[in-house]
Amino acid sequence: MVDNKNFNEKQLKDKIKSYNRQRIGIAIPIVIITAILLLFPSLGNEALPTRFAVLCSALLILSSLLFVLPGRNAVLLFFMATAIVTVQFVYKQIHPQSFVILILINSCTLLISGKIAHNFIQAAINEIETLSHLEIEATTDSLTQLLNRNGLEQALSTAWAFCKRKKKNVGFLLIDVDYFKSYNDTLGHLKGDDILKQIAHSIKICFKRETDIIGRIGGDEFLIFLQDIDNDHIVEMAQNLLSSLSSLKVKACPGSYKCLSVSIGIETGIPQTGDSLKKFYNRADMALYHAKKSGRNCVSYNNVIIRNHTEQAPCNGMAATSNLKENFARR
Repeated sequence: MVDNKNFNEKQLKDKIKSYNRQRIGIAIPIVIITAILLLFPSLGNEALPTRFAVLCSALLILSSLLFVLPGRNAVLLFFMATAIVTVQFVYKQIHPQSFVILILINSCTLLISGKIAHNFIQAAINEIETLSHLEIEATTDSLTQLLNRNGLEQALSTAWAFCKRKKKNVGFLLIDVDYFKSYNDTLGHLKGDDILKQIAHSIKICFKRETDIIGRIGGDEFLIFLQDIDNDHIVEMAQNLLSSLSSLKVKACPGSYKCLSVSIGIETGIPQTGDSLKKFYNRADMALYHAKKSGRNCVSYNNVIIRNHTEQAPCNGMAATSNLKENFARR
C-alpha cells in the first residue's frame, strides 16, 4: 500500500548543497585577499598588527562560512590555513606569540564551526519534518488515515502516467457502504465514524501491496487503484473484501447485530493513448451504480453482478467466508 514518507532526504541534501554554494562563493574571495596580504606584504599594510588582524578575521569568517562542508574538507581547510600561518612564522613575518594565538584561533573556530554545523543540520531536519507533517495532514484523511482527495489525486496522477507509459493493466474499485445514512441516523455519527474506521482497516488488510493506492473519497465512499495485476486477481480481491466486510458486526439495537455490507464497482484495462484517469473513474462509478441498483451487497464488473453468498447468513460474530468466483464463472 502506498504510504506517506515522514522524511525527505533529497530535500535535506538540496538544502545543504544550496547553503554550501552560497558560502563557498563568499569564502573564495576571502581566501584570495588573505593570501595576497600575507604572501605579498608589499601589496598591503606591512604593519604586523594589521596583517595579524586581517588573518584572524579571515580565518574566523572562512571557518564559519564553510562549516557545512564534509568533515574531511573542513579539516583540510584547517590545515591549509595553519600551513599559511606556519610559513609566515618560518619567514619571521609573524611574531611567535601571534603564531600561537593564530593556531589557537584556528582550532577554536574549527570546533565552533562543527557545533554550528550540527545545529544547522538539526534545524534543517526539523524544518523538513515540519513540512512533511503538514504535507501528510494535507493528503491524509484524519478519520481513517487513508489518502484523502488531495492525496489520491497526487498518487493516482503519478501511478496512472507510469501504467500508461509501461502498458500496465490497472483496476479501479469504488466502494460504497450500503445504507450508511441509516447507521448514522439510528446509531449516531460517532458509531458511524467507527464503522468507517473498521472498513478502512479491512481494506488495508486485503490490499497491502506497496503499489496499491487506497483512499477515502468522502463520506462513505472509498477508492482502490491497483496496477500491474490481471483482471481475475482484481475480481478475486474484490470478492475477498466483500466477504471480509460481511463479517463485521454492527449493533442495530440491544441484543441485535446486523452484518455490514458494501457495494463495489470495478473497471479494469490497459490505458490506451486516448484513455484518461477520469474516464476509467467514471466507468467504475457506473459499475458501482449498477451494483446499487442490483440490490447492493455485491460486486459489479463488466455488467455482471457477483453476489455475496453470505448476505442472507445470520450474523453471529463468526467470520463469514464464501467463494464467489464460482458465481462469477457461472454468469
